[in-house]
Amino acid sequence: MSVVGIAGGTAAADLELAIGGRTDYVIVVARDASPSERHGAQELARFLKEMSGADFRVLQEGGRVLEKAILVGRGPTVESLVGAAEFRGLGDDGFLIRVCGQRLILAGGRQRGSMYACYSLLEDILGCRWYTSTVSVIPKKPTIRIPAGLSVREVPSFENRDPFYFDAFDADWAARNRSTANHSRLDETRGGKIAYFPFVHSFEMLVPPGEYYDKHPEYFSLVDGKRLKEHSQLCLTNPDVLRIATERVLQWMEAHPEAKIFSVSQNDWGNPCQCESCQAVVRREGSESGPLLEFVNAIARETRKRFPDRLIDTLAYQYTKEPPRTVRPEPNVRVRLCPIEACVAHPFEQCQRNAVFVDVLKRWTDITDNLYVWHYVVNFRCYQQPVPNLRELAADIPMYARHGVKGLFLQGMYQEGGNGELCELRSWVMAKMLWNANRDTNVLVDDFLKGYYGPAAPAMRRYIDLMHDNVEKNSIHVGIYDPPTAPYLTAEVLSAAEGCFDEAEAAVRFRPEYLRRVQRDRLAIRYVRLMQDIERWRESGRETRAAGDLWARLQQFAADLESHGAKRISEPQTIREWLEGLRRELGQ
Repeated sequence: MSVVGIAGGTAAADLELAIGGRTDYVIVVARDASPSERHGAQELARFLKEMSGADFRVLQEGGRVLEKAILVGRGPTVESLVGAAEFRGLGDDGFLIRVCGQRLILAGGRQRGSMYACYSLLEDILGCRWYTSTVSVIPKKPTIRIPAGLSVREVPSFENRDPFYFDAFDADWAARNRSTANHSRLDETRGGKIAYFPFVHSFEMLVPPGEYYDKHPEYFSLVDGKRLKEHSQLCLTNPDVLRIATERVLQWMEAHPEAKIFSVSQNDWGNPCQCESCQAVVRREGSESGPLLEFVNAIARETRKRFPDRLIDTLAYQYTKEPPRTVRPEPNVRVRLCPIEACVAHPFEQCQRNAVFVDVLKRWTDITDNLYVWHYVVNFRCYQQPVPNLRELAADIPMYARHGVKGLFLQGMYQEGGNGELCELRSWVMAKMLWNANRDTNVLVDDFLKGYYGPAAPAMRRYIDLMHDNVEKNSIHVGIYDPPTAPYLTAEVLSAAEGCFDEAEAAVRFRPEYLRRVQRDRLAIRYVRLMQDIERWRESGRETRAAGDLWARLQQFAADLESHGAKRISEPQTIREWLEGLRRELGQ
């Protein structure tokens, strides 16, 4: 994954990229440099100047290259210095950082790898950080030295890396933190992204009930003796359904050249087809994934005749979670396995509640080398509710890599406005681990806390440890739809959490930029306290005066949440919709 070394032997002088705010170095790109290589060179010049004050000119390679040069991308000079063999196995995203004499090489895969080499130099070697779309730390270094024997080779742990949070969609954040997220705003200049069309749950788009049901109800799933129009799936063994769906996917591929992956996946509810033909395949394969994968494979075989570089995506989700006995995904098929029922408080391999999923994961990786995983990282009942899952992620991201998972989608708070408990911290830490699954999560968390919360970092660390120690030491399971009255949110734990936030606020009371961040994250505890008080009000007789007090607190909470740009309280509900429902209940 990553090899970093300093060569031994005869001592050589370090590269002095800048001395006292001045430089003799230039940045050189090849004549045929890709858009992302040119962008990486410009970003390198920008941040080296911000660090040192020195102006680094960006030149195009031609003729003899100066000795004091930073070479970005695989131009002729780089090829002559390191040889083409060094680039084998790097793919689109891998890269080399190499010192050759007085030259510094930053080169790799042309789509993103060379650009990532520039960011790696700035981040991993020189200390730059891009924590959020608006919060960066660029150290001041009038003199910049690079060790003479520096040699780095990196290839990412996952080919598709998607920390699915709203702030992570920012184009510059995604490029600098090496995300390839479908919903990010990455353009060609920033290396593009691994784009889907459509993203998921596509059966209704493939064979729309509004278009076909009235004349052909047999195209849709038979459930309890009736062909369904509403909340239906497809009859996957019907040859006309296969023909229509294949034609539709080919149309999508023609109309969306920007997309690499095309979804052929079940709608987001149950109701698989119970007709005899579909169920015969289910009995043979031991799972509803049998007819699904046969259907997907048939489409994949046809589409690769015209579009050999495009992929078909489907889900192993809820009723299709179990792998089939004999059917195997085609090479151009990506299956996304979804542990939606999992406990997210404990490492999956150490949690009895997750034993079934771990077994399913292993059996999917036994039958395909191209498995993706859709992993859940927030509470979907309320994005503000604390989810103590950082230790779980620290164990399970490497676990996925170890089992050969190729792509990892980590679903957080993705809707407009963002926000959610520790959302920026999770986005950044997850991005680092998606690139290198073996990173030490504790080191990453401490790095973020120091840079993002400043003097409040120690108290924020105590809050994180408090919440995680509680579920770990008391063996409490946590699900992604747990209510605010869940067993891990006790009065004792909430009081201790409030103490941590009191300390954090006191530490930054004269630093408004840090104070605002702490107060935003404190909303998680305020939400739980408020909802637990509302539940007690329900149970104790719904007293009128208490309802008025609760309504005043609710209004203040919603206003404070919206002041941070938040628009939604949960995946299905806006803050205003949620507030209106409680207003009616409280009689206000």
